[in-house]
Amino acid sequence: SPFMNLTVSGQSAGMAVDPSGTYLEKLFITTDREIYITGEQVRVKVYEMDELSCLPVGFSKIVYLEMLNAGSYPVRQAKIRIEGTSGSAVFRLSDTLSSGNYLIRAYTAWMKNFPEDLFSYTTITVINPFKDLTDLDRQNPGQAKGTALADVPGNEVTCIETTAGQVKITANQDRKKYTTRDRVKIDISVTGADGRPVEADLSVSVVKAYLAGSDRKYIVSGPEKESSLNEPSASVPYLPDLEGELIRGVIYNKITNQPLRETDISLSFVGKTARCKFTRTNAKGEFIFVVRDQDGLAEIVIQPLVPDVSGSYVELPQPFCNTFYGFRPPAFEPDSSLAAKLNDAVIAMQVSNNYEQVRDKTNAPPAFKTRDFFGGSDRIVDMSDYIELTNIREVVKEILPEVTFFTKDKKAALKVASSNQYQIFNNPALVLFDGVPVYDIEELMKVSAKELEKVEIINTRYFYSDYVFEGIVSFISKEGILNSIESSSSVFRQVYEGCLKDEIFYSPDY
Repeated sequence: SPFMNLTVSGQSAGMAVDPSGTYLEKLFITTDREIYITGEQVRVKVYEMDELSCLPVGFSKIVYLEMLNAGSYPVRQAKIRIEGTSGSAVFRLSDTLSSGNYLIRAYTAWMKNFPEDLFSYTTITVINPFKDLTDLDRQNPGQAKGTALADVPGNEVTCIETTAGQVKITANQDRKKYTTRDRVKIDISVTGADGRPVEADLSVSVVKAYLAGSDRKYIVSGPEKESSLNEPSASVPYLPDLEGELIRGVIYNKITNQPLRETDISLSFVGKTARCKFTRTNAKGEFIFVVRDQDGLAEIVIQPLVPDVSGSYVELPQPFCNTFYGFRPPAFEPDSSLAAKLNDAVIAMQVSNNYEQVRDKTNAPPAFKTRDFFGGSDRIVDMSDYIELTNIREVVKEILPEVTFFTKDKKAALKVASSNQYQIFNNPALVLFDGVPVYDIEELMKVSAKELEKVEIINTRYFYSDYVFEGIVSFISKEGILNSIESSSSVFRQVYEGCLKDEIFYSPDY
């Protein structure tokens, strides 16, 4: 049965402000259903609203999502990017999870300044068929209750109307009965109290009715502390993610353990695309980078623009909330009458997962393509077009005439000849290897040319905020994982997990 949740847009009356003068956000979580089998995917959508008016807003751009077990331990943590006023994502349930009810909570970085009462919560049930399910037979038989917008008895579809407040949702299908593999077309319209169409952001899912019991949405609150809805927390304020996720931290000198105060540093992502960001630390050695376009896992490198021989290290705080107010999912009370149907769901899960491995994804919509931070290159050198050379030193000497190897302040450097004949570059160029700034040029020159895929050159001045680079030389290896150079002690490398990818639905060709 298609189950629908909605958020209806309207004219915003301004941001909600609580009595203390602080803006408040409100989130609403919806999942495609409420009962899952381990190994299946959970599709989540989060709506962002104004706390007082409940109208959609686009304040924070990142929502933090956690799946908690009965002991309030997070078994899954993820980030969802908000596009406009809502965001969606897909994650898979591990087959190591125990059967039971799990609490999903969502919040923004700004909401961490307030008590967890204001977080958004919902409950899902997870069944692990490969673990002991004797409890399933001990409970009193009953029937899971659900309220559907469209009920599907057998092969017949019946669409009905439902009203939420002053909003009316109508769904009409193209015909009453369908056979296996038929395409079902449903027209959904949303109207206001005056009968006129209104803009709506809908979540639509098609699931077995017994997997969508709507009686599991409640949660149980523990007696840990008194609720205090409008009291901001006394900790250091968390800044809102207004443009993207904020990566904040402190960078220290590795020998003295003192913060690197008012120092220019860079953040870069290891890969074949140069994605560098630059900033300056404050008087406490603190920094903030804004990340807008990272999905999934990546490796980041944070380092000073002028590395010190003593090296540096970075401390990054945990982005997720590490406190738990005491909300608990309801007790797990499986229904023995569902045993046979759940067995069918387990078989369907296994079939679906097997098809997933061989499914033709060539018709899938193209993924968002990231670009080099410097835009286009003035020249791209493809190493497959040239004879095999020994190392990068020979590459620079033989096939990069606009790049010169020289020594500045007793250190090896690369200089780029300006494309402007009336302009002379006296300072070293910014040198990148697999998207990461490299300052040990001597070490770079030793890298085997066999590992090199291409070189990109910018032979004009490049301005990035307050930074000016006299040319850029970007070396890209065939693997693109920065494994050809031994990292110096001044380089901080760490795996970083970006937002969950939003899986766009499309009709696969089986």
